Amino acid sequence: MNQKVTGKMTAGRSLVFALLLGCCLFLFAGEEAQAAFPADMKEKNVTAWSLNYDTVTVYADKALERAAGQVDGGRLVLTASEVSEKGIYGVYVSGEDKGKGWFALTDFVADPSYKNVYATVRDGMYIYTDSAFDEVRDTIKKYSGIIVISKEGGNRQVIYEKDDGYGIGWMTDGAFSNTLVYDGREKMVLASGDYLFRCGYEDDENGGAALKKQTALADYTPLTLTITGITRDNYYLQNKETGQYLTAVTGDGGVSFEPSWSDAPDEKYGQFYFTRIQGSFCLQNTACRLFLGEDKDGTLIFEKSRDSLATHWRISAFQRMLDVKSPMVFTQYDPKWCATPYGGGGCMGTAGCGVLATVNAVYALSGQYMSVMELADYAVEKNYRIVGSGTDDGIFKAACKKFGKKYNFAWDGSGGSIDELKKKLQKGDTAVVHVQGHYVAIAAYSKKKNKYLLLDSNYLPKRATSAFGDWISVDRLLEGSLEAQCFYYFKLRDEVEE
Repeated sequence: MNQKVTGKMTAGRSLVFALLLGCCLFLFAGEEAQAAFPADMKEKNVTAWSLNYDTVTVYADKALERAAGQVDGGRLVLTASEVSEKGIYGVYVSGEDKGKGWFALTDFVADPSYKNVYATVRDGMYIYTDSAFDEVRDTIKKYSGIIVISKEGGNRQVIYEKDDGYGIGWMTDGAFSNTLVYDGREKMVLASGDYLFRCGYEDDENGGAALKKQTALADYTPLTLTITGITRDNYYLQNKETGQYLTAVTGDGGVSFEPSWSDAPDEKYGQFYFTRIQGSFCLQNTACRLFLGEDKDGTLIFEKSRDSLATHWRISAFQRMLDVKSPMVFTQYDPKWCATPYGGGGCMGTAGCGVLATVNAVYALSGQYMSVMELADYAVEKNYRIVGSGTDDGIFKAACKKFGKKYNFAWDGSGGSIDELKKKLQKGDTAVVHVQGHYVAIAAYSKKKNKYLLLDSNYLPKRATSAFGDWISVDRLLEGSLEAQCFYYFKLRDEVEE
């Protein structure tokens, strides 16, 4: 465990974690609950071996109502690219039989109703063909990710990553006890919630967004929209005042599309894909592929290209965007970056708590997902990374200066007073906190509970925290492994008035 360096705050390195068997999540990928299959399975297919060794029916539809044939389940291998609530689709091979089709999900997943768990393996592990564990199917690398999709006794059926895609296999109870549970929800570019949308922005030299100089803010009409994340940065857009949802409808004899409002979200024409362009965003309708813009009369329009500033939006939170009931906690051991080197020694999983605490504090504040490795690389470049120790506490103020315009956060001072912490949180701030050998984030204070919401990127038994957020008493901030030594505060940068 790291110790405090004189005059500096340092990051924790230990990976001795308690397994939180009670923590589990669903991954919603698309319009239906997808049994936690990877959201990118269309691009990186999932190879699955049939659990049913008898005759298996192939279907022509996802509802599994039109049988298209039968194959030998004992020799059936499916390269799946799509999954529904009841079925799984892909290219299959069974002896000499080959083709494409839908199968019952239960032919490949032992328990489709299982509440799936996401984890990172701490060491290389065997994946077995079936729950009898008599044949090794694959070996997975240290710090790679798994999704537990079924459980039999203590043993787990998992989806794991391969060089050419994903596979489904089995892991023993003993192997699973050496994994690290994390929040498997998709990392959306923006958290769901209410935002002010302002059009006509361009990126500036510091990576933020500024209104184009030759226009006036009055040229464009700000919109207050509630966004609801669906999957992979796709959102529904709802007018905060009218309650109506933005959608695309055909005009000019059905040839072109134009924006319109509907009373209910349209699953096909009402989804918009958000792309970050530094400090501004482009919003592309996922059905017609056109970009949402606004003319100077305040009328919403569609453009074929995102080159026009009329399609560049600055999206700003009115207030802290934290979901106190289900806070998002980004962890050091997320397989997306866990094994990535952090400076000249160690990796993000062992030394990245200062970076992840910042990302957690910013996301809870502005709702904007700050790139973990973007911040980590900056820390290394500017020598805030202390090899063999952790991260210098100067990174927090520096991050506000470097990335504040882009992700809508600003520096609001530092200090060691618990009373000041409470006041700052009640005002709407979030904080990075240095505790013994480690950084965490504190995102809110509940007057009713008289507790603080702590987000720990590296849970340890001695800290008695989890990977999903914890309400803790003030006593825990005054002594023990969570004794607070200093607070670093962030506030919203954009001035937004209702």
